[in-house]
Amino acid sequence: MSTRVTRRPAWVLLFLAVAGVVPVLRSLRAADLNWCYPFMTGDSYDWINNGLYWAGAPVSPSLRPPGLPLVIAALWKLGALPLLPVINFLFLGLTTAALYALLRERHDGWIAATACWFFFAASYVQDFSRYIMAETYALPFLVLAALAFVRADRAPRAWIAFGLCIGASFLFAYAAAPAAVGFGVAVLAKSRRDLRRKELWAGVTVAALTVGGWAIFRWLFYRSHSGQRHLVETLLRPTFANLGFYLFDAIALMGLVPLALYLAGAFGFARDGPPARLRAAVLGPLVVLSFFFGVVYDWVDKRFLLYVFPFLVVFLAEGLSLLRGFARRGRGRAVLAAVFFGAAVLWNQIRYPSYGIQYLALTPRRFLAATATMTPAYKSELHVKGSRVVLLHETLPAAFAGGLFDWHLAASACVPGGPDPRCLAEMTVEADRLLGPGEPIGLLTPRAWPDNYYIATNRLSNILLRPVVLPDLARVTLAGVESPAPPLARCGPYALVRSR
Repeated sequence: MSTRVTRRPAWVLLFLAVAGVVPVLRSLRAADLNWCYPFMTGDSYDWINNGLYWAGAPVSPSLRPPGLPLVIAALWKLGALPLLPVINFLFLGLTTAALYALLRERHDGWIAATACWFFFAASYVQDFSRYIMAETYALPFLVLAALAFVRADRAPRAWIAFGLCIGASFLFAYAAAPAAVGFGVAVLAKSRRDLRRKELWAGVTVAALTVGGWAIFRWLFYRSHSGQRHLVETLLRPTFANLGFYLFDAIALMGLVPLALYLAGAFGFARDGPPARLRAAVLGPLVVLSFFFGVVYDWVDKRFLLYVFPFLVVFLAEGLSLLRGFARRGRGRAVLAAVFFGAAVLWNQIRYPSYGIQYLALTPRRFLAATATMTPAYKSELHVKGSRVVLLHETLPAAFAGGLFDWHLAASACVPGGPDPRCLAEMTVEADRLLGPGEPIGLLTPRAWPDNYYIATNRLSNILLRPVVLPDLARVTLAGVESPAPPLARCGPYALVRSR
């Protein structure tokens, strides 16, 4: 078969991905991520704050992993920070390409490309890729590490690439650490002879130096700096409360109709699936990451499922291969397989509410809504008791709108009634006049600001380019005009007042 023919599925996948995502990218244009970009969580503002620190701004960062902040710093230096959502989707494309290469170790191009489309086009993957968070950036390196693991059997120098990928993923998100444990278990289970290869130990050394170097820098930084901390290790404690949350959201992520393909593929993968090395490269990180987030890490978020989703798509590819084999056994079976496949493709792109952790699509229009609650520690919980069926989409076309190929998408305008950017720009000038470079400013939350103090302080720090602290820790405080203290400066709803 000619090279051109074998590459055709990859080109079709690329064409569909680009054609589908162009209107999405067009809708993500925003003059300023702090003011006008809607796909932000509380942590998103903190990621930007960390990026400003690496760009040289006198802020007080929590010191998150440096990968995404360095991307933010480079864009900020270039005056191109609003392009960050575009970079998000470039990394999603890199993950998809790496997944395609991994699947080609087992399947032909059409099966690999189809499975990758299910990954790329999944409603939740598309939704989350719009958010300013690090998972989208860490993920391609984990998939590339799995690919290097497989190829190291015939090209031992791939172990060095494996170590580089683990290190790079860790610098974006610490989930690379449990994934590395999974790969280590896979080596011991299926590839012990590689323990005698110097290339393997070279790769391990590269990863260890990267992880250890950052850990030492982080420890020294926290010893010499005050302020907030990104102490994820405090959440490492046994818990079984996460399992119901992730089971519900994993089914929603895969979709009820495609779920049959995942399950059939998983049985096929376990029974008479791929060579042992590919099986180990998939099951090692999949099992350990699932155990880590399900039982060890006492926090839940649907975005953590992104770390395991590419490995689940390997099962999907097996299921698609079984479906094709079923279709080749007669015209009637071919018709049934085509109908089921079409339904699975459509189901994969049913639009969920943005970050809708409590929803499971029962039909394109009707969803099961679990009861979502919050613990005193602000940890989300889902409960089947009290769940109900809700109509989220009035029409069938609306169930597939708002995502890929939808040219009706438009950029969101700044939300009226929020913080006033014009006056805060004037407050920045006044703060620079009253305070020294890098000197903290207090915040007594004005009425126009959100109630979440964590979001308010990070957002204000990104604007004023200085640390934001409690009022009693600063000489000058930003407050609302309703403050009884005499103002040092004022504009619109804001006033600068003396704290002490």
